[in-house]
Amino acid sequence: MAIPIIPPLSFATPRLTLQAARPEHAESLFEAYTGRPEAALYLQRREHSSPAQTLAVIETWGAGKWLDNKRFAWTILLPEGKAIGLFLMLIDNTSAEIHYGIGTAHWGHGFATEAGKAVMSWVINESGLSDVATCCATQHIASLKVLEKIGLARIKLLPAHIQLAATGLATDGWLYRWTRS
Repeated sequence: MAIPIIPPLSFATPRLTLQAARPEHAESLFEAYTGRPEAALYLQRREHSSPAQTLAVIETWGAGKWLDNKRFAWTILLPEGKAIGLFLMLIDNTSAEIHYGIGTAHWGHGFATEAGKAVMSWVINESGLSDVATCCATQHIASLKVLEKIGLARIKLLPAHIQLAATGLATDGWLYRWTRS
């Protein structure tokens, strides 16, 4: 039986800390990110209706379940400890799927790229993962650029692949992937 791949509880970058999501992050994550409808525009989920909904995600994928799970959620924190977003990784054997999001007040500052580079550095240099993939709405230009900056390559167009919760419409997505050579 294969040994499960367990990512680190935290990553530090020059401007951020990614920390395994904890219950005490729920309120500030809701305020900055998960409770904002504009931050959920390109997602398959709607904005959260309350901090309790964010807490439920943290309790399922966060620090308390780290060793018993294949789904991992890091809170993206500024140096003063303010939560501004989430970075998710879903591991299946030696493959992983990633997702991330930053609150709108922090868009355009390179935080998603910085967080993604930290995670991908671990993937490339320390993990046993053979590939990382995600699908991104074709109209979400900023996120497409982040994926390329963190080392994933655009593979193919997936027509009507993403069901956007905000509009209820299916939209095209680009499949992105990094593969170990």
